[in-house]
Amino acid sequence: MCRGGYAVSRYVVCYDISSNSARTKVMKRLKNKGFHAQLSFFELSASSSGDVRNSVIDLLDPVDRFAVIRLSSRGKIKRLGSLFEGMGWVL
Repeated sequence: MCRGGYAVSRYVVCYDISSNSARTKVMKRLKNKGFHAQLSFFELSASSSGDVRNSVIDLLDPVDRFAVIRLSSRGKIKRLGSLFEGMGWVL
């Protein structure tokens, strides 16, 4: 994932939110910013990751968990599993 010789930073967002309504709102906000990979798991570009926490902080309770994790730029991202719309197999 290089653009002009520079590695493009990618992030994953995962969450465990107790309230169904809050979880649905978080999912809708994140769908506008990245690729919805699994139920509570998204992939984002660096440009989309910057304001993610600020966009959902008002929906989270103290018992909820929300993580934004930067993927290492040293290795290539490998995806295994079912084919997602708009995504090809990367081995």
